Amino acid sequence: MMQKNQSENHKFKNRYLPYLIYILLITFLSKTTYAQQAPHYTQYLYNMEVLNPAFVGSKSDLSISLLSRQQWVGIEGAPTTTTFSIGGRTIAGFGLGATVIKDKIGLTTSTNVNIDASYTIPTSRYGRVSFGLKGGLTFFNNNLASGITPDNEVYASTEGNFPNIGFGGLFYNKNFFIGVSAPNVLKSNQYKTLVNVNENYGINISNYFLTSGYIFNLSDNLKFKPSTIVKYTSSLPISVDINSNFIYDNKIEAGLSYRHENSISALFAIIINKKYRVGYSYDYTLADYGNNLSSHEIILRFDLDLNRSTHWLFHNRCFF
Repeated sequence: MMQKNQSENHKFKNRYLPYLIYILLITFLSKTTYAQQAPHYTQYLYNMEVLNPAFVGSKSDLSISLLSRQQWVGIEGAPTTTTFSIGGRTIAGFGLGATVIKDKIGLTTSTNVNIDASYTIPTSRYGRVSFGLKGGLTFFNNNLASGITPDNEVYASTEGNFPNIGFGGLFYNKNFFIGVSAPNVLKSNQYKTLVNVNENYGINISNYFLTSGYIFNLSDNLKFKPSTIVKYTSSLPISVDINSNFIYDNKIEAGLSYRHENSISALFAIIINKKYRVGYSYDYTLADYGNNLSSHEIILRFDLDLNRSTHWLFHNRCFF
């Protein structure tokens, strides 16, 4: 009888431990947030390689993602972002990929190119721990000569490049993941003057990210997928997104996302064969700046199964 009770207690812990961890995580994050930072992606769950190199190869043998974000529609010089990522599983336990990010804000343009690598260790039948490294270059062009100041002064344009180094960690199974990362730990010289634009740069861990998500099976045709992302920068308040999405019949996903004291977003996606995603999100800014600072975001995602390695979980789903 004692062995039976111990077995039942063990099954109970294994079944409900992820739920408890997720509830505690959401509660903690909600209490530690108090203001807004610089915005980041709304559909980050399907573009995680950009933020955390440990995600490379975690979803499928070959993943391809293309995202376009138009921020603050109707405002001249508003930020626009385009990202492309490709990654997959190489030999057992290894992932390899690349990401390209192009940003344009006002008179400045930057293009970030990175190579990402990861290594995965099985922790149980369905559990995996992954570690990732990111490295590359950012090329920038500050076209200040095209700007007009109130005093009609002309500033010289600057251009150049600087290196990127980042790292990340990830735990995941079939329904749950939690990851931490710092995608760039080097100082940028993009906004230096002409005199010192080519000077060296030291260590400066500017952004930390914590991400987590869980899939609850509510019925045979309905799944509930809460998730969160936390962005921390030492000079700014913590930024937190809390998302609640529903997946119907593994084909349609819809939900809402709330960014603390900043915006609320609506998300919608069509999923084909659990592997191909076309998604759209609309962000509505809560703060009153005198304009409707809405943002639009479109993403295409492909997760392909090539039956490469036993280190990985055999589920290639466009749910995370």
